[in-house]
Amino acid sequence: MEQTASIYDGIIIGAGPAGLSAAIYLARAKCRTLLIEQAQIGGQIALTADVANYPGVTHVDGAVLMQTIRQQAEQFGTELLHASATNAVLEGSVKAVQTDRGTFRARSILFATGSAPRRAGFLGEAKYQGRGVTYCATCDATLFAGKEVFVIGGGYAAAQEAVFLAKYAKHVTICIRKDRISCAKSVADRALQHPKITVRYHTELIEIGGDDLPRYAILHDCQTKEQIRYDAPPHDTFGVFVFIAISRKPRCFRISLC
Repeated sequence: MEQTASIYDGIIIGAGPAGLSAAIYLARAKCRTLLIEQAQIGGQIALTADVANYPGVTHVDGAVLMQTIRQQAEQFGTELLHASATNAVLEGSVKAVQTDRGTFRARSILFATGSAPRRAGFLGEAKYQGRGVTYCATCDATLFAGKEVFVIGGGYAAAQEAVFLAKYAKHVTICIRKDRISCAKSVADRALQHPKITVRYHTELIEIGGDDLPRYAILHDCQTKEQIRYDAPPHDTFGVFVFIAISRKPRCFRISLC
C-alpha cells in the first residue's frame, strides 16, 4: 500500500507563467504541489529583456518578473523539480509522471508546457534573443518604434505580422528564401503593397552582431551569392522577428490512459 505522504495533490508540468500561476493557487490552497520543468524556470518570457504588457507592471525585465513569481510559488510551499517528463500515466485516482529523475504520483496532473518558436538558425540568434531577436510582434513591436525591422519567413504569419510591425517600425524588410509569399493572395498583397515594407526574395539572414545589442546584419542573396550588410545608425539598433513556424505541441512525452 503506497504511503499517502508520497502522493502530491497536484503535479504541474511546465514552469512558465501559466504553470507558476497554477502552482501559486494550488499551494496557497494548502495542496501539496510539485512543479516540473526541464529547462529554464519562467519559460520564454524569462528571456525577454523588457516586458511592458504584463497587467499591473509598466516595465520589467522578464527574468526578474518570473523570479518574483517563482518566489511567490515557493513561499506558498510549491516544490520545484528540474527534470524532463517522459510519460504520464492517467489511470485511476492516483496518476503518475515518469521523469529522468524518478516517478512522481499525484491526484491531479496539469499540463502547462506552452509553446516553442522555431529558430531560423542564423549566427547571433540565440545571443540576441530577447534583446533584438523576437518571435512575437504583438509582444515586442513597440520596442522597435522608429527602427529598422527584419522579418524572417515567407508564409502567412510573416506577411501578416510584417504589416502589423509597419505601424511602429521605420521600415520592415521581409526576407524570403523562395520566390513568393506562400499564403492567401489577399494577405500577401497587404504586405507587398505596403509603402513601409520591402520584400527580398531568395534572401536569408545569415548573421547579426554588435555589442550588447545588434548593430549589424548580413543578408545572403541565394541566387547571386551576394552578401548585403546592414549597419544600424550610430548608437541605434534594429529588430529581427522570426516567423518561419511555431511549434505549439507539448514537449515530448507519452500519455497513458490505461
